[in-house]
Amino acid sequence: MANEVEKKPKGGCFGKLVGLFLFLVIGGLLAGLFFITQAQDLSDLGGFAPAAASPASPPRDLQTVLKKSIEGNYSVTLSETELNQWLKRELELKQGGELASWVSLKRVWVRLKEDVAEVIIEREIAGRPFTISMFVQVAQTETDKGTATQVELHGGVFHESLPKPTRGGRFGQLTIPQGFLILVMPDFQKIASLFEPEIELGFQQMNRIKIENKRLVLDPGKPTQSADGMKSF
Repeated sequence: MANEVEKKPKGGCFGKLVGLFLFLVIGGLLAGLFFITQAQDLSDLGGFAPAAASPASPPRDLQTVLKKSIEGNYSVTLSETELNQWLKRELELKQGGELASWVSLKRVWVRLKEDVAEVIIEREIAGRPFTISMFVQVAQTETDKGTATQVELHGGVFHESLPKPTRGGRFGQLTIPQGFLILVMPDFQKIASLFEPEIELGFQQMNRIKIENKRLVLDPGKPTQSADGMKSF
């Protein structure tokens, strides 16, 4: 009697789809991890070039500049280069804890574009550069007590056809959704706490704040009341 050959059942279409889906997910995760480990390009930032490391004119004391602007009731413009040079001078970049021997906080940068600022923390891990960043914007509303200013997450879209989730910042070269910022928010909060006087002067006491390409414009001037009861600047 001839031996009967048992035929193995062929995988169905559903199994192949599941396999393809898992392949795409794993591939996407690996690609994401790769871009996270690649530091973003900082060469476009004002103050990054070696020639900008030693400004031709003496650096301005930012706190003094803001105080005089408020007292004199005139606007002041801070360039991206000036802000980054000031951050380099003023910020004590220290990394404590058990990882201090191989993790170092190198610089904090700011990139200014129309209506949005990107705050960037640059670290060095095992001799390799690593960056994280957060997009922020300034929201101002008129109240009975004056102008209320809030610095909040930007929440821009990844693409016109993809309004949700909103973008929050970048881990390396990878733009991440806003919810992922919870992982790094304590780092940004610690940095902000070092500059409470400048934040108070530059944002809470300024009535008009405009983030433009490569510069920040601050104006303490209060709105005036016109004859028809409308406020104007």
